[in-house]
Amino acid sequence: MAEFKDPGLHHHHHHLLLQVLELSGELRQEWDDFNLRFPGTRAAVIDSIGLSGTSGQEIKGKVWRPDITASNEVQLKERNPHGDDFLRISSEGHLSWTQRVHYSFPCPLDLSGYPLGVHTCKLKLNSLGYFWNELQPSWHGEGAMDHSNVMMSHGYELSVVKTSAETVTLAHKPRRQLLVEMEIKSFSGWTVKHTVIPMIATVTTAYLAFFINIRGACARLITCLMSLMTAAIFHENTYRRVPQAGYTMAIEVFTGTCLTFIFVATVETVVVDVLSHLPGKGRRSTPSPHTSFALEVGDQKPDLTDERVGARGHVAAIWLDRCFRVLYPAAFLAFNGVYWVLYN
Repeated sequence: MAEFKDPGLHHHHHHLLLQVLELSGELRQEWDDFNLRFPGTRAAVIDSIGLSGTSGQEIKGKVWRPDITASNEVQLKERNPHGDDFLRISSEGHLSWTQRVHYSFPCPLDLSGYPLGVHTCKLKLNSLGYFWNELQPSWHGEGAMDHSNVMMSHGYELSVVKTSAETVTLAHKPRRQLLVEMEIKSFSGWTVKHTVIPMIATVTTAYLAFFINIRGACARLITCLMSLMTAAIFHENTYRRVPQAGYTMAIEVFTGTCLTFIFVATVETVVVDVLSHLPGKGRRSTPSPHTSFALEVGDQKPDLTDERVGARGHVAAIWLDRCFRVLYPAAFLAFNGVYWVLYN
């Protein structure tokens, strides 16, 4: 019976676009072979023999070893011809075989809560040729998987590792399979810095357009359009790092809502400009000497509440602008409160 003992995980790397998890570490297998027992001598008692690299390659080639491999591996790593392993044979016929392993296996992600959420990845190990009654590998206790010093790729954290064994049917033959179930937690630090904060900044920039004098339609419209274009660029760059999914992701909800807010600000700017240019009954609007921007220029202090024109459209434009100065940030803050509570 082959027994797996203390496999150490050194490194995890997850390819987000390919949804493939790469695992590197050491795998130790122990079993008993009484045919390899050897007696000690009184002059020099030899407890065990160690074989590593090329020094013991010829002897290792004559020793039976389990053919355990990953059944769901998608990319086989080229083996070192000199051997990345160490075989120890004790005088009592107990063997311990330590290998350096590198597995690449599929890990489908649940992207509904991306960039937040917990993903479950499963590594399946089984014999290639031996059936369940010929080779029955098992894990060595609850602490068989040592992941205390694991190093994860940026943006992920290994939270839970579970090991189990079961009998499954592979190629129409029953085999004993070892299962490693890993829960990988993704945190949003990277996405917050490169997507969330820039998107909030663009929404805020579009909001500042409401404080520009309604007569400065060009300045207001350029501010909104620049914010919309910048947000669209961040939106596209975000999806280049995320695999395509048939369902709505959390990041889609956030970036899509931010684009909607900026688009609404752009439409409001156009509507305000149209209303402010509606002619009044029997009178014409006189050009204002004030600057288009709501800033103090020299000794002139523009009055944003200037209603001297008297046209109903002009009054409606000012009223609409005042409403959006309050409703726009209030709605965006409410959305953020609901979003982060819901997806966190």
